[in-house]
Amino acid sequence: MKIRFLKMKDWLLMTAMGMLGLTSCHCGKEVAQEPQQPANPEKEPVEAFDPGKMAVMYGVPQMDFQVKGRVTDEQGKPVQGMQVILVNQTVDISPEYLQEDNPYVQEYIRNASDTTDAEGRFDAQARDVPVEAQRVLVRDIDGDKNGRYQDQMIEVKFTSEDQTEQGSKWYQGRRTKEVNITVEKKK
Repeated sequence: MKIRFLKMKDWLLMTAMGMLGLTSCHCGKEVAQEPQQPANPEKEPVEAFDPGKMAVMYGVPQMDFQVKGRVTDEQGKPVQGMQVILVNQTVDISPEYLQEDNPYVQEYIRNASDTTDAEGRFDAQARDVPVEAQRVLVRDIDGDKNGRYQDQMIEVKFTSEDQTEQGSKWYQGRRTKEVNITVEKKK
C-alpha cells in the first residue's frame, strides 16, 4: 500500500513538473539549427556543430560549509570527545533522529561531523544546498570519560563575508565560520 502511494506521488509530481517545463535543459548554444553558411566562404570558416561543447546542466546548486572552533565548558576549559554535526536548516532532524542505527543517518553523520580533540577544537564540513544558516548539533559521545554534557543545538548564520571560495555553475563555493561553543554539564 505504501509503495503504491509513493509511486502515485512520484508520478503526479513528475507530471506536474513536466507541465511546468521543469524537465528541460539549459544549453549554451542554439543546437536545433543548422550552422549558417557565411556570406563569403573563403574568408569565414563555418564552425561545425560539436556536441562536446554543448553546455547541458541538470542538478541542484551546492555549496560547501565549514564550521570550526572550540567547545568549552562553563569554566572555559576545553571539552574533548564532543561530536559536532552540521545539520541543514531545511532538514527537520531532531537530536533523537541522529541517534538511530539507520545506515543512511550514520553515513550522513560520518560526512558532516567532527569530534573535538584534547584542546576542544573541531572542524566540521558538509556539502549542502546554499542556505543562510546551518544548525550545529553538539553531543557528548564519550560517556563519563570527561564528564557528561547536555546535547545542544545552535544556529550558525553565514554571510557573504564568510565566502572563502567562489564557485561556478552549480557549485556555489565555500563558506567558513569560526565559532566557540559553551556546553553545560548534565545535572
